[in-house]
Amino acid sequence: MERRTALRLAVVSGAALLGGCLESWPSATGPRNPPDAPAGQSRQPPEQADLVVGTFDFEADDQGALRVFGTVENRGDAQRTATVTVTARIDGESVVRETSLAVEPDGTAEWSVAFETAYEEFASGGTISVDVE
Repeated sequence: MERRTALRLAVVSGAALLGGCLESWPSATGPRNPPDAPAGQSRQPPEQADLVVGTFDFEADDQGALRVFGTVENRGDAQRTATVTVTARIDGESVVRETSLAVEPDGTAEWSVAFETAYEEFASGGTISVDVE
C-alpha cells in the first residue's frame, strides 16, 4: 500500500508542477501543403550520374612520388568513357592529372595517376579531390 500511495503522490505532484507549463498540447505550425516549385524549375529530383567514383586511395610509387588510384562505377546500361580528374593540393598549389577509361555497363574499371610531387611532401598536409565525367 505504501508504494501505491507514493506513486499517487508522485503523479499528483508531477501534474501540479507541469500545470503551469502547458496550458494545452502544442498544435501544428507551418503550411499544411508544401510550397509551389520555383518558377521554371521542376520538383523532380535530379537524375543520378551514370559514372561515379567508387573508391580512391593514394600511396608512394616505386620512386617515392605520389600515386592516386581507384575505381569508377558505371550505373548505366551502356558503355561509357570516363574522364577521371584528380586534383592534389600541396602547400597552397593545385596540381591536376586526368585519365580516361572505358567502363562497361553495370561495371567497374580501375584507374591510376602519378604526380611528380614526392609522397612525403604530400603526406605532410596535402589534400586530394577526385571527380569523374
